[in-house]
Amino acid sequence: METARYTVAAVLRRLRQGRRRAPPVDHARTVGTRELSPDPPSASPVTDLLYERLSAADVAAVEARLGPDELALWETAEPLYRKHLALAFAAHHGVESALERSGLSAAMPGPGVHSMAHGPTAAGGSAYYADLVADSLAATGLEFGSGVTALDFGCSSARVVRVLAAAYPDVEWHGCDPIPDAIEWARANIDRVRFERSPDRPPLAYPDEHFDAVFAISIWSHFAEQAALDWFAEMRRVIRPGGRLLVTTHGEQSIVHAGRDGSRGPEQLADIRESLTRRGFWYKAEFGRAGDHGVKNADWGTAFLSPEWLLAKLTPEWSALLFRPGRVELNQDLYVLERV
Repeated sequence: METARYTVAAVLRRLRQGRRRAPPVDHARTVGTRELSPDPPSASPVTDLLYERLSAADVAAVEARLGPDELALWETAEPLYRKHLALAFAAHHGVESALERSGLSAAMPGPGVHSMAHGPTAAGGSAYYADLVADSLAATGLEFGSGVTALDFGCSSARVVRVLAAAYPDVEWHGCDPIPDAIEWARANIDRVRFERSPDRPPLAYPDEHFDAVFAISIWSHFAEQAALDWFAEMRRVIRPGGRLLVTTHGEQSIVHAGRDGSRGPEQLADIRESLTRRGFWYKAEFGRAGDHGVKNADWGTAFLSPEWLLAKLTPEWSALLFRPGRVELNQDLYVLERV
């Protein structure tokens, strides 16, 4: 996926545009005769845990350092987003007491390093995605704590795993990614996580049955069909029996999302929907010869898949424990699978 750039100004523009937009967007969509709606997150365990470590003086120190645009965003934020902002702005402004209590780091990748988000609201990593991972795995019975070994597969420059490592320091955390500059930066700047550069194709360097949990944010949204299956097989190798695999993918809700924001044209969206209906999978090698931040692989582009495709291809080697349509920013679907 293209690198997202979340700046304070951009977020403010979206909020102002949202106030002018009427009527509200209906995100429901129909699959056959079934009407489905996105299932947004309802819990924020990581954000709550990290925010509760802060004192009132820490929060006041963060607020005192905000510039005009940051303050405007702070004052209009809903309670959960205010917690996100407190953690991010503490990192962005280097509020040492808040960083010490939360366990977060102020280090952020420079413009030459691959990163999925930039700007003050992205500082310190993504508490939103850390919440998604922790809450979804907990819903299937896996709690992060001592004795758990977990991998962020496709971690880039550690946007998600760094926050999880701050929240749950007793977990043995790992991260891997094929983009060299991202892994080099993460190794040099993020503590409590073991980073490895991963290959474009299996196998990974990890032993058999090494992990209790693996999570992959927007990774299977890029694999061609055979590559997707090959990497699912590799996940089964490195995850212990009874372990969990959390993946997010483009699906029907992503078609709705792309139609809303205009990122794909109606003809292509119709082609994607027809392909999902007919065979459950759509793929296009959209990065071209330049590749994606140095990753040049014909099997790495943009993919959409249906729940039916996933179940037909992966069972009985995997058991599907959780499916949340559109859970990721009202866009990607989220699955938690158990390694049988």
